[in-house]
Amino acid sequence: MATNNDIPDLAVFGSGRGDFRLPCGYVDEKGRVFNHIYLKEQSGVEDDIMDDDELNVSERMSRVIANCTEKLTTESNEPGSAITDRTIIDAAVCDQLKSPALPFSIPDRMACLLFLRRISVGDKYDITRKCPECEKPLKDKHIMLSSLKIYYCKDATKRRVKVKLPRSGKEAVLRVLSASGERRIAEMRVTMKDAKSAAILARLESIDGQMLSGNNEKDMAAVKALSKLDRKALIDTFNAMEGSIETEVEVKCDKVSCGAEFKFDLDLGQIFFSNPESGIKAETLTWM
Repeated sequence: MATNNDIPDLAVFGSGRGDFRLPCGYVDEKGRVFNHIYLKEQSGVEDDIMDDDELNVSERMSRVIANCTEKLTTESNEPGSAITDRTIIDAAVCDQLKSPALPFSIPDRMACLLFLRRISVGDKYDITRKCPECEKPLKDKHIMLSSLKIYYCKDATKRRVKVKLPRSGKEAVLRVLSASGERRIAEMRVTMKDAKSAAILARLESIDGQMLSGNNEKDMAAVKALSKLDRKALIDTFNAMEGSIETEVEVKCDKVSCGAEFKFDLDLGQIFFSNPESGIKAETLTWM
């Protein structure tokens, strides 16, 4: 995997703040793309928001990202190329902008979670899984989160794309997913086995000129009925539209008699909301 070196030498405890490029970014009413974000580490305020079960996960994500955003900038140094207005930042993150301005995409939001995890806690993430072959728990396996490659969208100012499906020959219209679509997925209570279908459904606007019905059960059935090739075309298209984060990890079982190699996808939401295990032992404390 390629390494993203926007925080050089980040190792264990985080760096406090950082400047990152977003996969897509916020587009203002003039069509300017603000795709750089300055983030500060989480404080106790954000830590408590993360644990607030009265808020759904999407709302918690929105509040934490907005709270920790210091400014948004363009890639130029022209006047007006930086945004520090809290109202605009909140609206961009939470998908509450007035047209024609465009909010953060879902990959933008997921990237922010990844960046915040790195600057607040550290770059090293321990892998806790069992080998699928011998079921032995993996030991001393970890990944540096900076190694997750980020792919950037082709044009942040365009949020709808028409694509011809290779197997069926039908034309589909996709839209870039933002927080409002994320909330719809949350309301559907999607399980992991339906995650890919839900990701397609949340972005799919129409097939062969026919708008989706709005009935989650009926629309999900239509998405599941698509061929694998057509589904891949849709996924590849919206990844190009929105940008994406490489989350596939390859590991090898350390059991000598097994040595199986396998891959799995990291759940960025789980990484963000999980708390690292403490390495502190009672006997090492300075008691008084």
